[in-house]
Amino acid sequence: MIVYIPVEPNKKKMILENGINIEKDYNKKIGMWGVYVKCISGFLTPEHIAADWIAVSVDTQKTYIANHDLWLAYKLSKNEVFNKMYITSIVNTKKYRFGQYRSPEVLIMSSINKENIVDVKDQIGLCDKILFQNDQIYIDCLVEKIFQNTNVAKHIIVDYFTKLCLQNTDFSAQVVERDGNKLYVFINRKEECAWTVEISQ
Repeated sequence: MIVYIPVEPNKKKMILENGINIEKDYNKKIGMWGVYVKCISGFLTPEHIAADWIAVSVDTQKTYIANHDLWLAYKLSKNEVFNKMYITSIVNTKKYRFGQYRSPEVLIMSSINKENIVDVKDQIGLCDKILFQNDQIYIDCLVEKIFQNTNVAKHIIVDYFTKLCLQNTDFSAQVVERDGNKLYVFINRKEECAWTVEISQ
């Protein structure tokens, strides 16, 4: 499995020549199994690859995949709820379903030999293809989950229009539920009905 890892520009040459030592070169410590574990954090499908990245071939037995979006949410908000959700999202690579996370982060728990490291420039074309496939599969999975649980669809749509109206005071949203079977969201602009959204439950 190919993983893309950001490295410090001044260390890239040394890493390409000597490999990555988990004890010295780890870039993340995560609370797992009741202890803090050193790991090398990389990406299965990075959104952007800079020149100072490397591509490595790793053993799936010694890697885990986590939802990187939850980690970013935790770092930005400092809300421990997101940190707990991030830890819960960690699964063994063999149990990960491609497209399950929008931004899958790979946690490598062992050192990486130099023979398994290449300059990322040699892998960019492959990465672009994998990223596109992951995005498409992720969207398909998301849509499938929404259709399987109409309550999720209801809350997503209602929340979206509520926030939309808060951003633009010219608009207001009214939600009407009929017999628990259908939900109607009426979007009004200055007392004039603009459009209606119908959700079958």
